[in-house]
Amino acid sequence: MTKDSRRQPPITVEEAAELQRARDRMIARDRLVDEMVDNNEMQIKNEHARGGAEIELACAVRGAVRAEPGSDALAELERVIARLEMLREEHRRLVAEREWLNTSLREIDNSPSSGDHQRSGHA
Repeated sequence: MTKDSRRQPPITVEEAAELQRARDRMIARDRLVDEMVDNNEMQIKNEHARGGAEIELACAVRGAVRAEPGSDALAELERVIARLEMLREEHRRLVAEREWLNTSLREIDNSPSSGDHQRSGHA
């Protein structure tokens, strides 16, 4: 077998375009997976922060109940409540982002390539 007989025939413009679409899909999918990993990490950090804030809230409530009028205990309670609400809002945002990422990944994974259309007889 000579060197020239082992060569593959050159690819067509359509094949090159399909390869580029497949590459673009793979890159988009990889980016989504990276974003999902980042989202998971942020959700875990948020969960821990919310747990800490809930403990702080219990302590602040106890302090406010026992506090003398005019003390800083009520201000502390308000600060902790605001922090916990901010963390809860961030959690809602992260969950919504995760749902969008999941939907986007499913769309990429479930969308047929143009080669699939050709093989199945669809245009």
